[in-house]
Amino acid sequence: MTALSPETALAILASHGADPARWPVQDRAALLALAGRDATVAAALADARAMDALLAGWAAAPVPPARIDTAAITALPQQRPVPPGPVRAWRPALLAASLALVVAVGGWIGFAGQYGGQVATEIATATPSSAGVAAAEADLAFAYVFTPTAAEEDVI
Repeated sequence: MTALSPETALAILASHGADPARWPVQDRAALLALAGRDATVAAALADARAMDALLAGWAAAPVPPARIDTAAITALPQQRPVPPGPVRAWRPALLAASLALVVAVGGWIGFAGQYGGQVATEIATATPSSAGVAAAEADLAFAYVFTPTAAEEDVI
């Protein structure tokens, strides 16, 4: 039989409960002997026995039957799930088009130069000489957005 400190005995009782069959084999006899000599360990053993009794009563309690009226549920008319409508079908395409527009407009107004890309030099250097400045800028913006690159030309 090994000597057992009260702290170790309390830790064993807290982790394994009051049943000696659940205690480590080498500590069983020492813990029972210490419980006979030490009031703290004896009180902890009594508390562990009370907790084990509560848990055993809880585990053995009967489970009440379910109070679900299955006849009433099955009597209800069944509905089919609603298939995705036409709005849901084109959402991915709308998202892709929006993303492409943001990328194109971001490059056109110069965000690409700020974030490591190339600035559209055609738009930045175009300076119409008459009152048609807005129309010329709009034409350049349209051409920038809708003119395919060389890689896109190869795919087309």
